[in-house]
Order: sequence, then C-alpha cells, then structure tokens
Amino acid sequence: GTSDGRFIAPTGAQVIELGPINESIHKINEHVRIEDLETLSTIYENILSRLLVNR
Repeated sequence: GTSDGRFIAPTGAQVIELGPINESIHKINEHVRIEDLETLSTIYENILSRLLVNR
C-alpha cells in the first residue's frame, strides 16, 4: 500500500497509521466490511476523546 506517513516520519514526527487492511485494498473492486468500519470508527472516537480531554 501507500502512505503519506513515509514522508512525515523522517522529520521525527510520530506517525500512526489507522485504516482497514484486507486483500482488496487499492485494487479493482476495493471493499471493506461494515464491521471493520465500525471498529475503526470506535478507534478514531477513542483517540480523539483522549486527545481533546488531555489538552
């Protein structure tokens, strides 16, 4: 796969990549399961909550 994180990491910034991973990513007929998106959504919500609360 491809990621912009490879350009940011050399600056010394911490990079965390989050996203669905499966055999169809970046291919014809790319798709993800709804359950995977729901899980990812929960992860994003938890990260944002922690970042905003700990300001």
